[in-house]
Formats: sequence, structure tokens, C-alpha cells
Amino acid sequence: MIKVLVALVVMAVVAPVAAQPLDLDAIARQPGTQVTRRGDAVEIKRGDVTVTIDKDGETGVDSSGHAVLCIWNIAIVAKISADLCYPGEFPQLSAMLGQFIDAANTFIATNSLRPVTKAQLEKNIADRTAKAAAGIKAAGVPPAQNRVCQRQREDDLVPLNAELEKYRREFQDTLKVPRPPVENPCG
Repeated sequence: MIKVLVALVVMAVVAPVAAQPLDLDAIARQPGTQVTRRGDAVEIKRGDVTVTIDKDGETGVDSSGHAVLCIWNIAIVAKISADLCYPGEFPQLSAMLGQFIDAANTFIATNSLRPVTKAQLEKNIADRTAKAAAGIKAAGVPPAQNRVCQRQREDDLVPLNAELEKYRREFQDTLKVPRPPVENPCG
């Protein structure tokens, strides 16, 4: 379930940004960046990230196993679930996720290949939170009895909360190395 939600959310976040053309010459001048052109395809490498742009679109892969956009989206979905479905039940988890999301917003705004501001990212999160709140309200049952909330609780909230410090370190490690934020691999 979370993979489907994350895929939809990533598409919603990345699609508007992806519409902007890349300044490949400016990107190539950035330290540690390699831009290779092969016919109609372009490959951009920085750190453990490779972004390939061709006639079929754009694909980014983070070989470190810490795809920033994937983990950012998982954190957002978990925070929305904790805050809306179980308010007050997971305060430490919610705070940790909020800190990570804020740091990730800064990382994404700083390292994206296309311009995006922290304010745009924060608005996107606020819009998603409002949409989730409306969906929970429309379900007509208390949030804790909502099937989506219950699934999120078992699949994400309880496991994350049980190993809070482990996940705090993993989230922090995700943002240690500057590189373009991408969504793959996500899982």
C-alpha cells in the first residue's frame, strides 16, 4: 500500500518540476558532476546518483540505496498518518519525522537539478495533509477505525516507533552526501 501511495506522491511532486528544462552546461560545471551526451540521450552523474534523460523521459537512480525522494515521501506519509489518524499517540515519531522532513526539504531545494524552493515543498506537504484530512473525514468513521489508518499503523507507525533511534540515524545518513534527490530505488 505504501509503495502505491509513494509512487503517486512522487509523481505529483516530480512531474511539475520535471517540466522545466535543464541547464546542462551549468550542471556540468558543478563540482563532482559528469554530463555525458549520447545522441538524444543525456546522462548526469553526481555521487551515487545517475539521471538519464532520453525520448522516453527522465529516470534517476541512487545506487547508495538511500533515494532521497523515496525516503522523504515515506516520512511524509508516515507523519501525516501519525498526526491525523493517531494524534498524540506517536509524539516522538512525529517530531523525528518532522525534523527529517524539514532537513530533507532543505537538501532537496539545494541539490535538485531543477529549481525548487523549500516553500514549494512545504506547500506541497500542506496540500497533501489537507487532502488526507478531507479523505479521512469523508470516510465517515473515526480515524483510528479507518482501514487506511489501521494499515499505516501496522505497516509503518508501529515499526518506526519501535526503532526510533535506528530510523533517526538512517534518515540522517540519507542526507549526508550531497547529490541530486531521486526516487529510485524505492522500497
